[in-house]
Amino acid sequence: MHHTSEYGIGILASMVASRSQQNAQQKQTAIIGAASQLILQQGYVATSMDEVAALAGITKQTVYRYYPSKRALLGAVLASIRDESHPRYRFAEGSPASELVEFGRDVLAFHLTPAALGVYRLVLSEGGKDADLLQTFQQAGPSRVVQMLTEFLARHYPGLEDAASYAELFMSMLLLPRNQLLAHRKRRISRAEQRAHVDRVVRLFLDGLPS
Repeated sequence: MHHTSEYGIGILASMVASRSQQNAQQKQTAIIGAASQLILQQGYVATSMDEVAALAGITKQTVYRYYPSKRALLGAVLASIRDESHPRYRFAEGSPASELVEFGRDVLAFHLTPAALGVYRLVLSEGGKDADLLQTFQQAGPSRVVQMLTEFLARHYPGLEDAASYAELFMSMLLLPRNQLLAHRKRRISRAEQRAHVDRVVRLFLDGLPS
């Protein structure tokens, strides 16, 4: 009987812990959703933690419990947008050309999503006003992608000097369609146009690598 009681208590404790974890996850989701909406609508500088708490339907103390600073909340928002829209491409064992094409298609498609474009518009308009915004943005996405591409190039082209510079060059060419949308030079870019652009970028890039 004693062992049965202990087992029952253990099950109850596990259920309570699971429910508590679910509640915490729901609160974090509400906070991130509210912060994303406010930041993309009115900007990072203009958004306050009080507004986030009000829109999320929780107290400001609860917001600070999960995100101790506005910068930490921004990082969580950017990571959420990245993780929801970007399937985290990983280089495989194909040829450099085929791997770069798949990588390019994946990365470009992500950067053309409404959420990603909204983040870039935010960075362009407010990055010069708030150093936290620019630094957090770089840490949340671009720096990781460039690092991954740099490692790929260094692995496949060991004689390549300054692979990081070549990775930056590739990304600059790849993201031209995004820049055209941000500058309102184009209203939309079809999937076929995306694929054709990536193919051209990869051919031009590989042809220009030093032999």
